[in-house]
Amino acid sequence: MKARSVQLRQEVFKADAWKIVEWLDDHEVIKYLNEGQNAVNSIVQVIQRVNMPILTHLFNQNGSFFIIMEDKQPIGFLRLVPKGKEAEMVVVIGEKKKWGMGLGKNAILQGLRHAFFEWRMEEVIAKINFKNERSMKVFKSVGFKPEKELMKEMQYSISAREFLKIE
Repeated sequence: MKARSVQLRQEVFKADAWKIVEWLDDHEVIKYLNEGQNAVNSIVQVIQRVNMPILTHLFNQNGSFFIIMEDKQPIGFLRLVPKGKEAEMVVVIGEKKKWGMGLGKNAILQGLRHAFFEWRMEEVIAKINFKNERSMKVFKSVGFKPEKELMKEMQYSISAREFLKIE
């Protein structure tokens, strides 16, 4: 099956923020994420407090935040957080009807291009809950390798050199 194409959009509009609230309020979507209910409350407060149509600057405070788009519709988000010479990646496909279609893989590849070619990172890591088999499978399919076992999750990584071999 050919992976379907997505785009990463860095602008975060108010409508996107409401969509993120919807996704983060769905237990199935967030059961393996480290984001708590506080994330939902914080976003709602920001939406209500800030009288601007674009909220990009608020979502990009500790790295880069992207809305994952398919056919001009937001379907999830990708966050890259720089940590020295490496970046941590978090990917969420919030639209459950889009799960299993290869969209996460395409988003990961685009996020890796940003981390390696724009930021010049040496490595990208992803911390994945031991029970999140779907995420483990997609990150491995892109070339991530298990690096170290943490308390609740496995840390996977891919280096710029490894990425260039598959790119």
